[in-house]
Amino acid sequence: MYGMEVLKEAKMDVKDNIKGVLRKAPRIYRLCACWAQTRLIEKEQLYYEQKAVELGLSRDFSIKEIKQQLKEKLSKRNIFIKPKLKEDLHIVYALPDESYWNTLHIVPALKEFATVTTYCYSEYGFNDNMHGWLPVRDKMNSHFMDFIKQLHKKKHIDLILTYFAGKHVYCSTVESLNNMGIVTAASHYDDRLYFRGRLEGGCWSGPVDVCKFYDLNLTQAPESLIKYRVEGGIAMLWPLAANQGFFYPRGTPFHYDVSFVGTAKASRRHFIEYLFKKGIKVETFGAGWHNGTISNEKVPEIFSSSKINLNFGNIGHTPHQCGKCRDFEIPMSGGLMLTTHNEHLADCFELNKDIFTFRNKEECLEQIHRLLADEALCERARKNARERALKEHTWEQRIKSLLQVMGYIQQE
Repeated sequence: MYGMEVLKEAKMDVKDNIKGVLRKAPRIYRLCACWAQTRLIEKEQLYYEQKAVELGLSRDFSIKEIKQQLKEKLSKRNIFIKPKLKEDLHIVYALPDESYWNTLHIVPALKEFATVTTYCYSEYGFNDNMHGWLPVRDKMNSHFMDFIKQLHKKKHIDLILTYFAGKHVYCSTVESLNNMGIVTAASHYDDRLYFRGRLEGGCWSGPVDVCKFYDLNLTQAPESLIKYRVEGGIAMLWPLAANQGFFYPRGTPFHYDVSFVGTAKASRRHFIEYLFKKGIKVETFGAGWHNGTISNEKVPEIFSSSKINLNFGNIGHTPHQCGKCRDFEIPMSGGLMLTTHNEHLADCFELNKDIFTFRNKEECLEQIHRLLADEALCERARKNARERALKEHTWEQRIKSLLQVMGYIQQE
């Protein structure tokens, strides 16, 4: 078994060397990456769909079913959750680093319902991007457990919510947390492509192995729900959202016809170059663009001051789509969003009324011309999308739904 693991890692080293060569030819690399990642997503999805049929697994992912599964799992550890007041509910949020994603979204929302303690391992000198992460991962897991044990003695921990997958945390670590009488949950956002991930030191970097040890797994991809069930985990659909206290209309006049905020990936650069050639000036912000990286505070200002905000929801280099924070941040900021077509967005907004989508660059160009020519349509869309975002897509609503499923908050 050990020999097979070494062989798999050796194969990955060869693949990394090939990638290094291909990166010197960007277009060829992009085409190869698109083919490989698309094949992986589709092949893996097919495998889990077929495996679920073979195992006779239910495809009922309703809230009622999830609550029942969770209740049964927790009862085996003699955990019976009852509603708690905010001051009595203690939640630990564990994450790799304090990115704006966490400080602007998850943590403030958690604090609306509980006493919150954060564990950010980068603050203690652990960096999962560093060379030689594997032995460091051992130390991080040990440090994390010591942190939790000491904290648990001072104030009982009810729930640990992590942004950890196999790259960060061991199955045994999560199991130890469970044995302390603590409920565990993990959010996973790239599981359509990285459900397995890389094999590193005998552990898959994605959630494939560790998911069955967590009491509840949170995914934003409906397609991924069946993967967790096949692997023995309980999973709940948990879409992204936006912080309405940060993303709100700035009341500024329009400065840009079309803008895009995000990293200048090759596929995006190629797409926007096409629009430029067709006479559409797109103002771009972010790493790799001429305007460069902008502050977090500047982002909602751009959303508000752009007649049209472009958005790309592609997974990696593939044409497949997944949810993005921008799906909710742009509408919450009072901006008009024109994004790649993701069928699941129809569950969040009314397409071509609240937000607008395109399937290719030609359709994007047509939509831009149509929207720039109809100010009344755009104004109605901004209003509709903002109202829908406030009503259904805040992070407080996401956290509340999670705590209701678990039983810490009564269902209304």
